[in-house]
Amino acid sequence: MIFLEKQNDNAQTLAYIGHVDNVIQGIVPEELKHKRFLASDFDYGFELGSPQSVYNLGECILLNNMIYSSRTDISRTERDPLMWGPEFVTTGIFLIPKNTPINYYVKYFSFDKEYSLADIYKHIYKQLKGPFAVVGCVQFSTINAEAITKAPINQENIFSNSENYYDEKKYEDNDVNFAIMGVVSNPDDKRLTEVNKELSSVLYHNPFANKNKLLTHTHGLMLNRSIIDIDKVKPKNAKEVLHVQDKSLVRYLKLKVYKIKGLTKYA
Repeated sequence: MIFLEKQNDNAQTLAYIGHVDNVIQGIVPEELKHKRFLASDFDYGFELGSPQSVYNLGECILLNNMIYSSRTDISRTERDPLMWGPEFVTTGIFLIPKNTPINYYVKYFSFDKEYSLADIYKHIYKQLKGPFAVVGCVQFSTINAEAITKAPINQENIFSNSENYYDEKKYEDNDVNFAIMGVVSNPDDKRLTEVNKELSSVLYHNPFANKNKLLTHTHGLMLNRSIIDIDKVKPKNAKEVLHVQDKSLVRYLKLKVYKIKGLTKYA
């Protein structure tokens, strides 16, 4: 069963820096090339980032005052792919501003019928009837994921040149624990035309993803043990950051849900 516990009805204004198009097209805006941001200025975030420099930008997730990202420099194959730190550079990241009120808590647990992440997103969307962001901890019975392995900074489309940017096998595993963050909307709902324009800074049609009515984008931080509350995740628990496909099957989860009214550009 999926349980939703309402906290408040007021939709939230969330934020972004840069744009996901920068990530896809390998663009580094001059104003972001050397600009650093503090992770502690935000509650949560995800997309592309690095605690070091634009030259090893990778899949990232921001939580508990730290940015975690997947290393993309030449040393990736020779060391742990994870980087983390209290500040970051980015060309595109979606953010939940500090002290943003939570709209719902969502809990799901099952030993028998396992829903996909897409199924759970559909259930939440049916309740909220609008776009939302989620953050929380999940145990996947089966996960499908991937990560870019080269920093998208050379003005190349990462999907058209996927052999250069995704040169490792897709990650597939069973019974693994993650902290995740995602964004969901319905691109075909005419009521959402304006907010979907703003959400284009983070949502896009991924050619590797299943085609669903809802457009989703999720990143996950692989954990070395089961953790229920995302607030308890620490660097010692972190293993790697991945882009999570919503066909992944969920055994249990506990999420915070933020109903989206609109986005504001942070930088």
